[in-house]
Amino acid sequence: MKQIRLTVIALTVIMAAAMTPSTMAQASQNVLQLEKEIELHEKNILEKQNAIKELEVKIEDFKTQLKELETQKKLLEKEIKDETKMRKDKFTSRDELVYDQEIADVLYNPYNKGDVDEALESFQGMETKDVIKKKELIEKYGEYTKDLKEFMEKAKKDLGSNGWKYLASNSNLYKKFEKSLKGTKYWKVYNKKEKNESIDYLDRVMDKIMMLKNDGLKSESQFNQILNMLYAN
Repeated sequence: MKQIRLTVIALTVIMAAAMTPSTMAQASQNVLQLEKEIELHEKNILEKQNAIKELEVKIEDFKTQLKELETQKKLLEKEIKDETKMRKDKFTSRDELVYDQEIADVLYNPYNKGDVDEALESFQGMETKDVIKKKELIEKYGEYTKDLKEFMEKAKKDLGSNGWKYLASNSNLYKKFEKSLKGTKYWKVYNKKEKNESIDYLDRVMDKIMMLKNDGLKSESQFNQILNMLYAN
């Protein structure tokens, strides 16, 4: 190893001795240029490191601002939810009040086209589903009334031809009456009135018809009273 080191030193000395003054000057200039470029790189690196530190500070500031903005957003969303609920509650109260004041009486009294038309106008602007559902009853009130009246008029002829005699529940005429009654357009509404909305006035008519039926369909005067309730204005 000692011999090799001596050999390398000797070769270096020989090469240095072989360099001319101009070659040595060029080599020195190259070293200076490289050192300047190294210093420039180190300066750029330091500047970029400082820029990164500044950005990190800004990022932390933005994170803080973002958290604050998220908090404000959640607060606004909660306020919107609360306002929406209060608006819905007030709309429900408003719609129910309008219904009670301007519509309910229409379903309690005999069918009247003018009253029905005014009641339908009162539904404009409503949003409460439970109230709006009743609109269909108003719209079909006249149709239900007409259909029931036609049923009763046909039944009157059949019962009259039988001399208004008492009918047992197993008689053909009784069964025909019962089947036709259940085939009327309002029967489905009446049959589910305990759970769904219905027309109060027609419910009372149907109650009377059921009483007449259960009593054997033998009273002409009672039948006529019910029929008269169905003549619309």
